[in-house]
Amino acid sequence: MASTISNMKVTNPIKGLVSKRRKRYMQDGFNLDLTYITNNLIAMGFPAEKLEGVYRNHIDDVVKFLEVKHKDHYKIYNLCSERSYDVSKFQQRVANYPFDDHNPPTISVIKPFCEDVHAWLSQDTDNVAVVHCKAGKGRTGVMVCCYMIHAKLSATASEALHYYGLMRTTDTKGVTIPSQRRYVNYYETLVQEGLDYHPVTLVIREIRLEPLPNLFNGTQGSIMFVLSEGKNKLITSEQYDVKKGGSCISIKLDNCLPVKGDVKIEFFSKQKMIRKEKMFHFWFNTFFVREEVKGNENGNTDGSDSMPERSLSCEERTSNQHQHHKPRASSLINLETEGRPLILRIDKLDLDDAHKDKSNKVYPQDFRVSVLLSRVGGDWTVRGPGVARETPSESSEGETTESSTADEDEDGWESG
Repeated sequence: MASTISNMKVTNPIKGLVSKRRKRYMQDGFNLDLTYITNNLIAMGFPAEKLEGVYRNHIDDVVKFLEVKHKDHYKIYNLCSERSYDVSKFQQRVANYPFDDHNPPTISVIKPFCEDVHAWLSQDTDNVAVVHCKAGKGRTGVMVCCYMIHAKLSATASEALHYYGLMRTTDTKGVTIPSQRRYVNYYETLVQEGLDYHPVTLVIREIRLEPLPNLFNGTQGSIMFVLSEGKNKLITSEQYDVKKGGSCISIKLDNCLPVKGDVKIEFFSKQKMIRKEKMFHFWFNTFFVREEVKGNENGNTDGSDSMPERSLSCEERTSNQHQHHKPRASSLINLETEGRPLILRIDKLDLDDAHKDKSNKVYPQDFRVSVLLSRVGGDWTVRGPGVARETPSESSEGETTESSTADEDEDGWESG
């Protein structure tokens, strides 16, 4: 172990560069990317081995710290979906609640995590929960903040996020990815209103981007989107031409497009002589879409609030209508919509990647995305087998913009 401590001293500058603005534990001979958020809740970076342990927390150093400080009273919570380690080094006290880097967790995994942590901490006043992802910041912050709301340590998501940022970083920037912050707010809603979560099916009718992104000013191009439900990619749209001088982009979906639960929408742009580039994306959960459409927001030219009582099924649409996306595995046959249509509004600062455009170079300051949806009522049947199979959600490699390249540099330490 003496050699390990010696290595820690030699690599201090490297570890400091990797952790950047995350606070480190530098007491009693330890130098770890680790922070006490509360006296029994710890956030840390990934406990790595071999060469990676030179610039991250070495797993042996983490084990030594926990055995010295909290022997027989610690439990590890691994949030990484991409990797693991020898759990026997931590006396098998490791629980896994995995989700992908730079993304929020599914809503359904948050409460079990919070209940697990609460049960462990309630067993003994000396117990501590040690939460980590890769960098020990973004994903870790989401779950730590949700637990703080769950345990009534914080009254609101805003309060929890601010406190976490204050304790974990030197610049108070803890959880910075908008979709991750959105899901902490979702959990606040569940706790404060005493709700039991259940997936809700909604139908996407239209997506609006307004005002026009600056990258289309004075030039013609096209836009497309990829829509995923959890890790399953549902559709890849056709390319929509963006007219010069337009005030907004409105994409009306010809096919029935039901979505349920955690939904991700990614937008890509294509200009002449330039390859397709990622613009931005965002996650939302259908259970929390509540705002009803008012006035002419539903696209009716007469300004009325009403929508057809029954939406046409995919097979009932006229044959000359252009199909803008690949159908999902099962298309709805009898689709009943009920109540007033809903609208989800997401401002620029709440869009992943777009939120980093501080100088408004790519997107106007008042840029926002609006998604118009309908509730689904009654029974509905599905046609099987489908035309196209659902596939794992993915973003094309090499299709990144200046903003997403910066995302790699910034969020490499920023999330985790």
